[in-house]
Amino acid sequence: MVETLPRASETLVAQEEETNREAYNASQIGPFDYCPKLGFREYWYPAVWKKEIGKRPVNLKMLGDELVLFNGKDGKVSALSDWCPHRGARLSRGYCDFEGTVTCPYHGYVFDDTGQCVAGLIESPKSPLAPKMRVKNYPTAEWEGIVFVWMGETEPVPLEEDLPWEFLDSTLSGRKFTRVKEWESNWTEPVCQAIDYHEYYLHRGPVNFWRLFHYKLPFLRPKPVYTGGVKITEEGDNYVKMRQGDIHFGHAEYEGLGKWPKRGWWRKLGSPKRFSPEKAWAGYDHHVQLPSKVGVPGGAHQHIRWGVPMDEANTRMWTFNVVKNANTIVGRAWQSVWYYLWRKPGVVVSVNELEDLVVFKAERINLELPQKLGILDIGVIYFRRHLARRSRDFQRLGGAHGCLKQPPDPARVAEKVGTP
Repeated sequence: MVETLPRASETLVAQEEETNREAYNASQIGPFDYCPKLGFREYWYPAVWKKEIGKRPVNLKMLGDELVLFNGKDGKVSALSDWCPHRGARLSRGYCDFEGTVTCPYHGYVFDDTGQCVAGLIESPKSPLAPKMRVKNYPTAEWEGIVFVWMGETEPVPLEEDLPWEFLDSTLSGRKFTRVKEWESNWTEPVCQAIDYHEYYLHRGPVNFWRLFHYKLPFLRPKPVYTGGVKITEEGDNYVKMRQGDIHFGHAEYEGLGKWPKRGWWRKLGSPKRFSPEKAWAGYDHHVQLPSKVGVPGGAHQHIRWGVPMDEANTRMWTFNVVKNANTIVGRAWQSVWYYLWRKPGVVVSVNELEDLVVFKAERINLELPQKLGILDIGVIYFRRHLARRSRDFQRLGGAHGCLKQPPDPARVAEKVGTP
C-alpha cells in the first residue's frame, strides 16, 4: 500500500495544532532560525518612488546590497550593483552622461542599463577593458509610481504575485496614502510586533491625545486587562491571519500580587449603548504575508506595513493606508483631511513610531538572546517556524541565505541559478 501525502489543508491544520502546543510549552523558536537576518531574497520589494529618479543616479541599500538606480533608455528605471568593477568606486556618485547609462565618477567607465560596461571615456574610444566589465543587474518593475526591485537569484515572478492582496482586490483597492520611513530595527521585529498583541499593556500607557477622537480607542471607557491568547483564523501558502481570544475587561486578580490595574476610576464608567468594548478591542484579524508584509483591516481603510530590510539593524518601512475611492471631490478631500490630520499623526506616527518602535529599536531589544514564546506569540511562532519555510527561498533553493537552521541546498541553487 502506497502512503499518500496529506493534503495541503491537512498540513496547515497540523502546523496550527503544533503551534498551539508549542506556545503552551514556552517555544524557543528563534527569530533567525528560519528567517534570514537580511530578509527573504526571492521576492519583489518596494524601492523608491519613480519621481525620485532624476538626472543623477540614486543610491539605495536593500537586503544588504548597495544599489544604484537610474533611468534606462526605455524610460524604465534600472537597478545595478553600486560598485564599479574597475576599482570599486560608487556608481551612484557618478553621472548619467548618456541616455540610459551611468558613468563611474572615478575613471569614467560607462555602464548601460543591463550592467554591461560600454565605454571607457578617458581610456580610449575602443577600450579593451570595457567589454570585459559587467555589474550585477537587478530586475525592476513599476506599479502606481513605485519602483520595485527583484532581489532574488532566480527568475522573477510577475509583480502582482508579491503585491499585498489589498492592492489588487477590486472591493478594497482605492486611494493609497503612503509614508516611507527608515526604522532602526531588524526587519523581523516589526513583523512580529504586528502579530503579537502587545497593545493591552504598551498602548494603555500615557494618554494619547489622538485617542480622544476615536471610540474604538476610548479614554473614558472600560479597558481590557488580558486576553486568552491568540487564535489562528485563516492561513494559506504565503500568509496567516490571527485574532485575540477571550478578552477580560476592568481588573484582574493576580496571585501573590493583588488586583491590576489598581487605579483608574474612569475605567468603571458605563459604556453608551452604541459602544461594544468586545468588538472595539477584539478588532480585526491581523495578518502577516510573505516576505515581510503585515496588515490590520479597519473597515473603511486597510493599514498595511511592508518592511524592506536595509541591513541587519535597519528597515525601510513603507506604510500604506488603503481607502475606497470616493465618488466626489468633497469625498476625496475629506479622505485627505482624515489621513493627514488624524490617521497619520494619530496612528502611523504616534502609535507605530512613537510607541511601538521606541521599544524595539536598535540597542533596546536583544534578538541574539534565547527567547521563550507563549500564547500571546502564537502568530509569531507560526511565522518563524512554518510560514518562513513556505517562503519562495525555501521552495526554490531549499533554504534561505542567512538563516541559522536551513541554508540553501547547493544542488538546488545550481539547478535554479546555474552556478556550481
